Amino acid sequence: MKYYRCTDAPIEIYGVEVIDPGQQIFWRLPDEESALVSDAVRGRSKSACGGRIRFRTDADSVSIRLSLHTLSVDICMPLPGSSGLDVYTGSGIHAKYRGYVAPGNYREENKITEKVIPLRFSGEAKEFRDVTLNLPRNERLADVTIGFPDDAEILAPTPYSCRDRICYYGSSITEGGCASRPGNAYTAMVSRWLDCDYVNFGFSGMAKGELPMADIIAKRDFSIFVYDYDHNAPNAEHLAATHEPFFRRIREQCPDLPVVMMSKPDFDGDPVGNTKRRDVIYQTYINARAAGDANVYFIDGESFFGTVGRDSCTIDNCHPNDLGFLRMAEQVWRVLSKIVK
Repeated sequence: MKYYRCTDAPIEIYGVEVIDPGQQIFWRLPDEESALVSDAVRGRSKSACGGRIRFRTDADSVSIRLSLHTLSVDICMPLPGSSGLDVYTGSGIHAKYRGYVAPGNYREENKITEKVIPLRFSGEAKEFRDVTLNLPRNERLADVTIGFPDDAEILAPTPYSCRDRICYYGSSITEGGCASRPGNAYTAMVSRWLDCDYVNFGFSGMAKGELPMADIIAKRDFSIFVYDYDHNAPNAEHLAATHEPFFRRIREQCPDLPVVMMSKPDFDGDPVGNTKRRDVIYQTYINARAAGDANVYFIDGESFFGTVGRDSCTIDNCHPNDLGFLRMAEQVWRVLSKIVK
């Protein structure tokens, strides 16, 4: 068995900006930049949520060692969702889920976990496969080490077939709460189906439409911007005071960037209040269209969970479970696939 750290060539890391293997740092934003938004965002940005490790190999299986700095209880999520990574082979709509690596419990010694993951199931031909590891949502990542059989070849991953790069900004739902594993977050599903790169700027409870965050997003090279921080706005008044200014700040710096505005999916718990919030978001969209901006899109969160089985789509009447995320992903994918084309 030969071992590669996730930072060793030809393995590649996506969706994480600050990478320092010596200091065991895998952050979504530089510290000094996130501090411009808020202390809360600064802390939350140090998780590797939405990050991916990618490579190509002819190995039938790999041994993956996951090392975490933190290991905290999330009462709404199983450990594979809150603290684990999951593994896919292939790309696009043909990608196949192969398994997960996660702590067995919350004991301190389980911050380091190793597990063998099959990359080829019975009856499948032996061949080179692209492999993607979706990194944990909640915890701060210390390292990932991958063990290959001695005779296996390891190559750089096949580039994403779609050259667009998506930015998602929003709440704990954007982060993937409460999917059973990271690959089942709507952001991960949509981007996997499109076979494109993405960055997850979901900040659980912390994303409140701060203008410094708009500046951070605007100066990066994104092809599509999706924002849905509705959940984190304390009320409709806060949303009204921040939503359109946030969009305008993005648009001033990125005049041609497609922008997708979404309202929250858990509409039924407070139809009156959530209608007010949705109306704020929709008004931002209408004002942009009236001003001649044809590169804006609106998705009504009330429609995400459909009509049958709506009450089966969340874990706590707020955060989507896997079914809820699947239904969200299907609708977001329809919109984004048209933008990509």
